[in-house]
Amino acid sequence: MHGHFEIGVVYKKSGRHYLAVTDKVLISFKNGDMQEVRPQARYDVVRSISVDELCSNWGINLDRLDEATSQYLAPPEENLKTRPRGSRRQRAADEEAWKSMRITRLVAG
Repeated sequence: MHGHFEIGVVYKKSGRHYLAVTDKVLISFKNGDMQEVRPQARYDVVRSISVDELCSNWGINLDRLDEATSQYLAPPEENLKTRPRGSRRQRAADEEAWKSMRITRLVAG
């Protein structure tokens, strides 16, 4: 597992916990400050730790963890897809009209 980590999994090295935020980047906190590492060495997987325990070990609250991980795990606003406005019935009618027009052109052409 050299340098490839499972996102969202906690790893441990030399008694310190790290959270994988990408397949190559781990984060940890020291004195409330986030530290980003791109390790090349092997880190041990820790599957038995809760988010509360992790935050407690790091001396941060859940809001701080959410804030730190959002830059890695949350999609940018411009990539969020919103639902189209209007009724489904109207969209279905528009699509049906478009299909009908295409079929008419194919038959006529």
